[in-house]
Amino acid sequence: MNEYKFTSAARRAMAIIAVLFAIFILVFGYLLIQNTLERLMEVIVTRIPENPNLELTPIFLSTWFIILRGISMAAAVTLIVIAYPLYKGEPWTWPLALSCISLPTIFGVLTSLPFVVQFGKPPPAGIVLLVGLVAFWTFLMLKQGSRLQKTARFVVFTLLGIVPGHINVLVMHGIKNLIDRPGSPLFIDPMYTIYGYGTPMNAVALIMCIVAIPLLAAGKKSGWWLGLIAGVMVVIANYPTHIVRMQTSDFMVAGTLGLLLSIALLIPAFKNAVLAD
Repeated sequence: MNEYKFTSAARRAMAIIAVLFAIFILVFGYLLIQNTLERLMEVIVTRIPENPNLELTPIFLSTWFIILRGISMAAAVTLIVIAYPLYKGEPWTWPLALSCISLPTIFGVLTSLPFVVQFGKPPPAGIVLLVGLVAFWTFLMLKQGSRLQKTARFVVFTLLGIVPGHINVLVMHGIKNLIDRPGSPLFIDPMYTIYGYGTPMNAVALIMCIVAIPLLAAGKKSGWWLGLIAGVMVVIANYPTHIVRMQTSDFMVAGTLGLLLSIALLIPAFKNAVLAD
């Protein structure tokens, strides 16, 4: 990082934000996610006798919550460790810090959405998602650039976070429904068989988007290509799934988000702006 991209005040602000956000994730994030998980388990377990399809739900939810929380806490530790070189302006620190902040934010969608579905109100873990968004957007805006560059960063990187956040839920849902599909081990119902089409592509696209964030933040074309490929894959995976299932709008939303990501990356002015480094 040089003075043209980051002022001394911006570097100081980013270092402080990185440490405070990390402490928040390590202490309050852990407790908020745990509280959300426990309240979900209490409700879902009581509903299993009347709805056997929920039998695997507690297993999948608790597994996903714990794994994603562990990754988020590892990202928080990384933020603390790199805070000083971030303040000093080491070139590699901004992409890494942006990536570490994005992980709890991306995963915050999954730790929030099931609670909203069950209770119809925001969950305790939703605070993690909101704080993460503020920290993520602040890091994007603290980097100097023209209005076009800042707009392109905001749109492209926000979509690179929203897309994996949404399809992460669909990946968990898809794996769960493939395992306990009607007629298992046979594939007798197209509405469940279709998960075998879209879920693997969503899983790969999820990883691609997460990897694309630090690469694109470093101005590397590989990050741009990964983001574009992921966006196209999400479109191909989710629109057909929506047509087959036609029960909820989740897959339609996912396909549309993938389309928006692809379009944003293909806009020449946006592409040039995010690759300006």
